[in-house]
Amino acid sequence: MATLPFTQRVGVVAAPVCALALALTAGAGLHASDQATALTRFQATVRPGTSLRVSGQLLVIDPRPLGYEGPVEAGSIEFRAAARTARSGEVVLTVEPLSPLVVPGGGAAETTTTISFLGSGEGVQDGVLRDGRPETVARWVGSGLHAGRVTFVVRGPVGPQGASVPLRFLLASP
Repeated sequence: MATLPFTQRVGVVAAPVCALALALTAGAGLHASDQATALTRFQATVRPGTSLRVSGQLLVIDPRPLGYEGPVEAGSIEFRAAARTARSGEVVLTVEPLSPLVVPGGGAAETTTTISFLGSGEGVQDGVLRDGRPETVARWVGSGLHAGRVTFVVRGPVGPQGASVPLRFLLASP
């Protein structure tokens, strides 16, 4: 095995060390604070959405006690309404009778039976059911979950067998 002179031996060992030192020196200009920033713009459209749960959709009116002519509570319906809308978007809950209210269950034709409702809960209001048109039960602005109760009261004649009135509840974010 031949031996190289001392200067050649140093050159063989020094070349890789110099290459390593050069690589480290070249990378010394990069720091952790050197960053590239990119700006990306996007547009998301969030459409309004609603969800409604009601405890019932049928109002059952019991017959009046004999000799009693005053108002009769016909029952309550509870609701949970959720809406996703714009910050200033209005949300409206309505109720509509799906059968005529003139004299539910029979009775004297010359008198009128009315069914009013009393609301309890945030944004819930009172009103009167009318044939063939929705009535506002609750109203609020913005997204969120709202719960309440609607209690129905009957005034006027009710047939001896009572009556039932199917109801349609609708939650809308116009």
